[in-house]
Formats: sequence, C-alpha cells, structure tokens
Amino acid sequence: MFIIGIISISLRKQIAKYKRMKIIILGATSGLGRGTAELFAAAGHQVGIAGRRVERLEQLYRKFPEHIVYEEIDVTDSNMEKGLEMLIQKLGGCDLFLYSSGVGKTNFDMEYSNEKWTNDVNVNGFVKAVCFMFQYLKTQGHGHIAAISSVAGFRGIGGSSAYSASKGYQRLYLEAMAHASNTRKINIKYTTIIPGFVDTEIIADQNYPLTLSCDKAVKIIYRGLLKQKRKIYVDGKWRYISGLIRIIPTWIWERMNIK
Repeated sequence: MFIIGIISISLRKQIAKYKRMKIIILGATSGLGRGTAELFAAAGHQVGIAGRRVERLEQLYRKFPEHIVYEEIDVTDSNMEKGLEMLIQKLGGCDLFLYSSGVGKTNFDMEYSNEKWTNDVNVNGFVKAVCFMFQYLKTQGHGHIAAISSVAGFRGIGGSSAYSASKGYQRLYLEAMAHASNTRKINIKYTTIIPGFVDTEIIADQNYPLTLSCDKAVKIIYRGLLKQKRKIYVDGKWRYISGLIRIIPTWIWERMNIK
C-alpha cells in the first residue's frame, strides 16, 4: 500500500506539472508555429493563434473549435499590440507565449528591401511582441516566453546576413530577459528554441543536409515547452554542431563554402 501511495502521489504531481494551459502562438499559419499549435490543442490546452493569413487560421480553428481562438496579426503592423491584447481577451489569459513568426531570404546581392523585411519581422516585431507579453506576464505574476531562433544565429552565414544576425539577436535578447527576470525575482520563464534545418516553407525546394521533418521537430518543441526548458535544440545533434561551428576560427569560417 505504501508503494502504491507513492506512485499515486508521483502521478498526481506529473499531471499537475503538465496542467492545461492557455497558450498564444504568434506566427501559427505554417511550419513550426502551426504544428506546435496543433499539438497543444490536440492535448486539450487552450490555444490562441495569430498570423497574417486568416484563411489558415480559420482552417486550424475549424479543426479544433473547442480549443482554438484566433486573431489576424501582422507583426510589422504598428497596432500589433492591440491584436495581442484582443487575443488574450478571447483566450481568457495567457500562460505561455511563443513567437514563431520568422522570415529569411538568400540575399547575396544585399538588396536592402530584403534585409529590411527580415529585420522588421525577426527583430522589430519580435521585440515589440515579447516586451508587450513581458509586461502582461509580469503584472499577472507568472508566465513563460519562448521564441524560435536558429543555429544560423551562432555565426554569420553568407547570403543570410540579416537572418543570421536577427536570429542571434533573438537568442541574446531572451538571455538578457532571463537574466533580468532572475535578478529582479520576476516569475517568468524563458525558452530559446534552436532548430537546424527543418522541412518547412522557409527552406522549400532547397536541398539542405540533416533536414528534420516538421512533425518530428514540433514534437521536440512541444515536449521541451511543457518542461519549460531554457533551450530546446531541434534536434539533439544540432547542440553539438552549433558548438563546433562556434569554435571554428573566423579566418577559416569566412573562407568556407557555405550556401
């Protein structure tokens, strides 16, 4: 009986640990954001999804009408915070916020319009969103902020200047936010999600090595977010690859044929 009692307590703790949450995913119309939203909704969590392509948001809502609400939000719009506020109201709160919006385009010719577009989404939109959610969660007294960065954020990759820099920016920004919250005893958790190559629209029709299916990637992200991991590598091998590329001397890195 004593052993059964211990097992019962352990099970109750596990259930409590993974209680039903209210989750907002910004950038849920495709790829990792959409897949993660589906997993949370399928598990019974309440999910607020947002993005520019309303028809895709509606498709996801129709699939999980009891667990999903949605709002059209463009992260480059000056009224983006109002959209987030409306989504929080529809959802009835927020425990976890995931910034999944992200763009990148090969740009060896350094056309400014492409670089600006990438930074508008990956830097300006990101900062505006996480700052708004930080204020909300701080007032609430608890919460969790996550964002999808990339292994590209560890080194500058030719043809992907803005993408590399913006993903590195996100990683360091969340690190600084976590440091500030811990220093000031603010009860907000942070997760930096670091994928390698994942089979999504952003790399469609390109032959990248070690590409992981989107289904496998979102399962890793889902489990990591439930555990509130500080960093989630998608998948494990990229933890070691990212470590290796960081120690390559600059003079060698800049002469490597990476496309």
